[in-house]
Amino acid sequence: CRLVCLRVTAQVAHARRQGRTGSRRHVALCDWTLLITNVPEPWLPLDMVRALYTLRWQIELLFKQFKSILRVHQSATGNAHRLRCELYGKLITAVWVQRLHAGAHTALWNTARQEISLAKFYKRLQERAFLLAQLMMGSGAHAMSYLSQELDTLLRHCRKHRQRLRMPTLEMLEAGFDPQLYRGQGQGLA
Repeated sequence: CRLVCLRVTAQVAHARRQGRTGSRRHVALCDWTLLITNVPEPWLPLDMVRALYTLRWQIELLFKQFKSILRVHQSATGNAHRLRCELYGKLITAVWVQRLHAGAHTALWNTARQEISLAKFYKRLQERAFLLAQLMMGSGAHAMSYLSQELDTLLRHCRKHRQRLRMPTLEMLEAGFDPQLYRGQGQGLA
C-alpha cells in the first residue's frame, strides 16, 4: 500500500476547520487530503493521483445527476415486479441518455471547446420523449435520424456556462495531468 498526501488550498483547509475544535493533530490534517492506493509510484505519479481523484468526483456527480433527473430513488408502486421493471427502465434510460450525451458532448468539445449540460440535455430529450418513443417503436433508424436533425438545436440550447475557477474535465484530460494546471495545487507527498 502507498499513502499519498495532497496539500489542499488555504480556502479548503479553512473550510474544513470551520466550526470544529479538535486536537492539534486533527487541525493539522485539515491541510491535507490523504489517499491510500496499491498502485506503485512509477505507474501512478503524484500529479496523476490528484487528477484521477478529481475525475472520481466527476463520476460521483454523474451518478448524483442521474439519480436526481431520473428520480431513480422514487417510485409510487408497492408491487416488487413493477418496481423492478420501473428501475430497469430508468437504468436503461440513463445508459441511453449518457450515450447520446457523450456523443454530442464530444462533438461540441472537438469543434467549439464547450461542454453540454447533462441536466439541460435530458430536459430537452424529455420534452421530445413522446415523439422519440413513437419513432423508436417504428424504427430505431427513424429515431436516430430525428435526433441527428435535432442535434444542432440540442447543442445550441444545452451548453454549459464556463466556470472561471474550474477546468473542464476534458481539458484536464487533454492537459496530460500537469499538476501546475490545478490552481497551483501541485504540492504533495507520495
